Amino acid sequence: MLGVNRWSAVDDVFNFQREIDRLFGQFWSDLPTRTAAGHSPSFQVNSSEDGWRIDVPLPGIDPANVNLEVAGTTLTIRAEEPGEKGDRSLRYEQSFTIPSFLDVEKLSASHKHGMLQLTIPLKEAVKPRRIQIEGVGGTKQIAAA
Repeated sequence: MLGVNRWSAVDDVFNFQREIDRLFGQFWSDLPTRTAAGHSPSFQVNSSEDGWRIDVPLPGIDPANVNLEVAGTTLTIRAEEPGEKGDRSLRYEQSFTIPSFLDVEKLSASHKHGMLQLTIPLKEAVKPRRIQIEGVGGTKQIAAA
């Protein structure tokens, strides 16, 4: 025989309230990560004939709390500034895919006035070079890309 379930408006209200509480609790517990990702500092990439410079603003974060990791062609920046008593910590994480024509092995980083500056040079094989042409009338130089 089938059991009879009674519908209760009170149970529905409490279930709805529990679900809303769960959603808000999840939102607030994830807030530091979402804040860092949602308001992630915009970075700027400048290219030159020697390579690329990437400027990432990290205001209020001590450079000692910043980690740079390179795996293949992926560069990951992780920073966590521990909060003072009662304050939440500030977290930042961003990954970049570095083009294959840049030499990740020679990447250098500096930090000044809240700005992380990454310098990635071009690979030697990609840089333009001069080729000398020897001929009867003397030598000429032609620039090759």
